[in-house]
Amino acid sequence: MRIGDVLGLIFMITVITAVIIGLVIMAKWLYNTFIYREDNIKKENIMNDIKSPTNSIAKRFLIIGAIALLMLIPLAQVSSIVDERGDLHHKVLSNIASQWGNPQVVTGPALILPIIEKYNVLNKVTDSKGNEKMVTEVVYKHKNVVILPKLLNKDIGLTEHYRYRGIYKSLVYTSKIKVAGEFTVPNISKLSDNLDEVRYDKAYMLMGLSDTKAIEHVSKLTFGASAYSFEPGTKLTLTGINGGFHAPLELKQNQQKYAFNFNLKTNGSSSIHFSAFGEETTINLNSSWKHPSFQGAILPMERNITDKGFSAKWKIPSLARNFPQTWIKEQHNYNLASLLTGVNLFEPVALYSLVDRSVKYGVLFILLTFLTFLVFEVTQKSKLHYVQYVLIGLSLGLFFLTLLSLSEHIEFLMAYITASSITILSISIYTWFSNQSFKQSLSILTLLTALYAILYSLLQLEDYALLMGTALLLIILFVLMWITRNLKVSEK
Repeated sequence: MRIGDVLGLIFMITVITAVIIGLVIMAKWLYNTFIYREDNIKKENIMNDIKSPTNSIAKRFLIIGAIALLMLIPLAQVSSIVDERGDLHHKVLSNIASQWGNPQVVTGPALILPIIEKYNVLNKVTDSKGNEKMVTEVVYKHKNVVILPKLLNKDIGLTEHYRYRGIYKSLVYTSKIKVAGEFTVPNISKLSDNLDEVRYDKAYMLMGLSDTKAIEHVSKLTFGASAYSFEPGTKLTLTGINGGFHAPLELKQNQQKYAFNFNLKTNGSSSIHFSAFGEETTINLNSSWKHPSFQGAILPMERNITDKGFSAKWKIPSLARNFPQTWIKEQHNYNLASLLTGVNLFEPVALYSLVDRSVKYGVLFILLTFLTFLVFEVTQKSKLHYVQYVLIGLSLGLFFLTLLSLSEHIEFLMAYITASSITILSISIYTWFSNQSFKQSLSILTLLTALYAILYSLLQLEDYALLMGTALLLIILFVLMWITRNLKVSEK
């Protein structure tokens, strides 16, 4: 459990407790203040007006409840606008990513060694006289041996920043990758019973990268004692490697071990994943991003997350994957992306998801506000017109549209404070003009402030939002039960 969640949970419990205490105190104060009036209105007259299910109070409960349900229509419209803006946001992010760099998948490297196999094939032929006979023909087939590294080390450093387009911003990164390791060329004759020739002069090393157009720089490949330049494309199609580059090599027949290293700088967005191609693969990842979300088949064996960023280390043996160290490509087709692991650059504050979540609490807020006004109606003579309930409900609905509009331009917290302040003040002032009761308006202002504080806590508590929302519904139910505890069916 994160410290922020704990603090948010404590704050949420405190606010809910304060609301319960406040409702009880307010109800008691209203009861003692307004039940016994100076114009000798008896308590029995008001209570008799409450007890009958056919009286005006009961009818108002039903009508105002229907008005609250009608508020689902404007809330649905606001939710549709939030979805539309969210879709537009995702399209802009996808467009930025397609130009800057998509989520990168780094696979490889793999050493490809072409071979030629020789086969003696018996074929039935017919001579000029029509006689059939069996003839042995020699057939040569070109194949490719795939060799994975004995040792593989990848050191990856991510530098994150935002790219802007209009009012939208997209989190992207630049990665600097150092790849080093060692290849051991096996005895090829053990792989093929029909081996005729090994083309050491046609060997090459391929490296997989899902979005090659985002490459900024690739250094020369140091392979053994020689240096080679990379060329576009992988030359050989391997399942799980959808793009990349390769470097032509010249291997020596009498040399088995080759150390290699090169540097790669590429752009990307959202996430980066990598493969475990080595017999022993070690991956070190460092970043200044504070919110990593580790994904893939294997989680890091070591990770350290601080306010300055994170670091992670993977150490993966070849036994963890389902493909061997060496094979002939034309005889076996392995999925080389079956053991990808990596990290997503998680953004904890997703604007449109927060607004969408807040809209889902819209009906709850309208019901709570209407319930508060009904409490005043039960305990006082002053009543709001049904049209006023509709206008208050629309004001509560416009809060979410105001929140969406502001949050696209300023920080979410400031947008939330501004939008909620506009709503709270407008409803409180409207109540004061309607009933000319400062105490009632002050009570409405206090309650709405507490409600919006609770809503903000719910939006921040990702793991406990359902728990706290359920607790709030239970509180509403208990308050309703307490208010209606004296309702009885009149006997005629």
